[in-house]
Amino acid sequence: MKKTALAAFLVAMTPVAAQADLLFTVGAKANSWTAEPSGQVDDGLSADSETNGLGLDSDSGTNLTVFFEHPVPVVPNLRIRQTNLELDGSGTIVTEEFNGIQYAGEVDSSMDLSHTDATLYWGLPLPVPYVDINLGLTARMFGGDVIVDGATVSGSGNRREEVELDFTLPMGFVEAQVGTPFGIYAAAEINAIGYDGNSLTDTVLTLGYDLPVPVVDLGLEVGHRALSMKTNKDTTDIETDFDVSGIFYGASFAVGF
Repeated sequence: MKKTALAAFLVAMTPVAAQADLLFTVGAKANSWTAEPSGQVDDGLSADSETNGLGLDSDSGTNLTVFFEHPVPVVPNLRIRQTNLELDGSGTIVTEEFNGIQYAGEVDSSMDLSHTDATLYWGLPLPVPYVDINLGLTARMFGGDVIVDGATVSGSGNRREEVELDFTLPMGFVEAQVGTPFGIYAAAEINAIGYDGNSLTDTVLTLGYDLPVPVVDLGLEVGHRALSMKTNKDTTDIETDFDVSGIFYGASFAVGF
């Protein structure tokens, strides 16, 4: 993450003994993410197809990130990101099942993929201007569900079936950012893990511009986020193998002291 222009100026003009007090940075990012689902939920049941699937539509989610960075060696920096994303749709289930229930036609469905990331990371001490590389660990905490509501083959009326997506995964974290003297910067970030037939990869590509505002860093950002998840029943009670991806637009703010 970048330090503010004011902090950089003061560091250059202040005696070494006082510089440590100027290298703390706090900041936040917010964006709107247009996410489109694809793939399968529950062993062969399509997430996005309206024919023999859940028919989930693309929708707008939100991402809110806050972070704190400091110059203390060994002690990690901290970043918290909250993602709110709920996809809804209507489809038809006639040959596949959802959570062991055979439905008889049209269903209403939803998938809540909201989650919270807590990331501890360290910046590599690179002697290269305008380049930052961070490495760390993320705890991703899902708190959502998948819901299907419709008539069943048994003829007993409508049934609302819900499977929780409520679990926490440790993930590796890598981030690289390249800036320019003109305020334009590009960043790439990946969180990933794979184990015992499960995998989760979350990739974020960002292009931003720091506005020429004194004292603080204020930027505008556009990018693409792609989340790919594969789980078995031991982890989430249902098998999943789907992707959610799309463009996001947002803003960033940071101040150093």
